[in-house]
Amino acid sequence: MRVLKISGKTYCIADDGFVYEELEKRISDTFHLRKDSFAEFYTKRIFQSFFQYARNLKNEYMAYYRQEYDNFADYLYKKELLDLEYIDDMNLGERQTLLKLNTRLTSYNADNLIEYDEEKGIEILNKALKEIGL
Repeated sequence: MRVLKISGKTYCIADDGFVYEELEKRISDTFHLRKDSFAEFYTKRIFQSFFQYARNLKNEYMAYYRQEYDNFADYLYKKELLDLEYIDDMNLGERQTLLKLNTRLTSYNADNLIEYDEEKGIEILNKALKEIGL
């Protein structure tokens, strides 16, 4: 998994089978958080604020737009208005999807975590996701 910011919007490249509940389970295991502790609650809350309202763009494409667009990249370019350069840079594999993270919809406002120092905020989040192993 990898989080990136493109044109002011936050995205996450994830495996096709991404399930948030699996991420939540691995958070506790990876960071050795005591069950029902404040640390477990707060850590999960931070990750939840990023992924709670995420839209799986590949699933949307497959379910509703496959007939309209030539391929997923074409959908991202024409429907989601992503530049072709960004789409190429993402280098999405066949078994990967793109999640559009709607962090502003949460009461926690996860955008503040990244916007304070965008480069470091995303770097820290990506480091944590790498340790979790998704």
